[in-house]
Amino acid sequence: MELIGQRPGRKIVVYFMAAILAGSVLLMLPVSTVGQNISFLDALFTSTSAVCVTGLTVLDTGNDFTLFGQIIILAMIQLGGIGIMTLATTVLLTIIPKLSFQDRLVLTQTLGDTGKIKPHSLLKAVMLTTFTVELIGAVLLFFRFSREFPLGKAVYYSIFHSISAFCNAGFSTFSNSLENYRDDILMMFIFSALIILGGVGFVVIRELVIKTRNRKIRLSLHSKLCLSVTGVLLLTGTIAFLFAENGNEFFEGMGLTHGLVNAFFQAVTSRTAGFNTIPQANLTEVSLLITIILMFIGACPGSTAGGVKTTTLGVILIMAYRRFLGRSSVTVFRKSISNDSINRALTVILVAILVIVIMFVLFMFVEEKPIPHKISHGWFVDAAFEVISAFGTVGLSLGTTAHLHSLGKIIIILLMFTGRVGLLTLVFTLARPPKKGEIIYLDEQVMVG
Repeated sequence: MELIGQRPGRKIVVYFMAAILAGSVLLMLPVSTVGQNISFLDALFTSTSAVCVTGLTVLDTGNDFTLFGQIIILAMIQLGGIGIMTLATTVLLTIIPKLSFQDRLVLTQTLGDTGKIKPHSLLKAVMLTTFTVELIGAVLLFFRFSREFPLGKAVYYSIFHSISAFCNAGFSTFSNSLENYRDDILMMFIFSALIILGGVGFVVIRELVIKTRNRKIRLSLHSKLCLSVTGVLLLTGTIAFLFAENGNEFFEGMGLTHGLVNAFFQAVTSRTAGFNTIPQANLTEVSLLITIILMFIGACPGSTAGGVKTTTLGVILIMAYRRFLGRSSVTVFRKSISNDSINRALTVILVAILVIVIMFVLFMFVEEKPIPHKISHGWFVDAAFEVISAFGTVGLSLGTTAHLHSLGKIIIILLMFTGRVGLLTLVFTLARPPKKGEIIYLDEQVMVG
């Protein structure tokens, strides 16, 4: 415990691990599954996917788990979505008048606070935002589900999918996710709104709410960057999917309006949500490449989503553009981006690529025999898609997950955990603390590029 206290980042890791193990034990209870009990590895996989709000499943959520088991999964999604540390700090606030510096640091690492918001205010905003948005989403979904299911099921399905969508989890009680609703424009917009709100981050939502009350208040650089990059990715993603799927049988019969909405939904869900209206294996290879890129980028820091984050991409692109113009400073929206933010962005990208490459090689090695299912794009593409989907905590799959061997499942579990906890958190947790009196040598130029 002393070691955890010395490195606050370890609290995040420990709390997530505790939640995953507790969920695994509960899912192994006879009352959680239909028929035979599941193995510990399958329970661990499902629990990790739920707590890490990924959505990859080795079992059918709606058919293989009882109502009790589904509620356990839903509770883990909620815990993972709003952050284990959020609930832990809520309990601390009722006991301790003021949080310690280390607890505040852990809280801001988890939620992406910019340092301008007090922990009490931030926690209140997180809890209020989460339950308000999920309640509104559930009410809207209920009006649609009530026309198709009995009252009890309509209420349950509405709550389950609203929480899963806002937390960017991708879990569904339907075996084919949202494929039955690909022609329902209103349903896709409700899910898209929940996913986007969950993906922009609590700090951004709070600033937007404050700005609606007082228009004179300016958004922070963090919020402007989050919203700008998110908008660009959604717009370019939608256009790219439309062109990539031109002539595809699934889009040809939809018409322009439904095709546009489905392309937009694919751009939304690829950024860590995991729901799908179209079987991913039926997409063209260009669309799969676009999906992989969006899964790698992910959503915004401090949100319920994963990936390397939109701000990371934004900072690096702005830096590259400014360097191309011959400028030494990195500025945007009349603000300068700190060198610390630039270094963090570069570190995240490099470590992410390194982790994905290593895990992909290991995954290809342990799953070298072709998986017994229809592979429409080749095993290399299927494996790459699965690995990046797990790292980005997305949950989309080409049909690979259910056929994984034990070692393959373990690799995917590690990727989901890494993607949710965050690369910087793991790096700072595992790294040695800086030594006092470290010697700093003279700079010397090295030719690169």
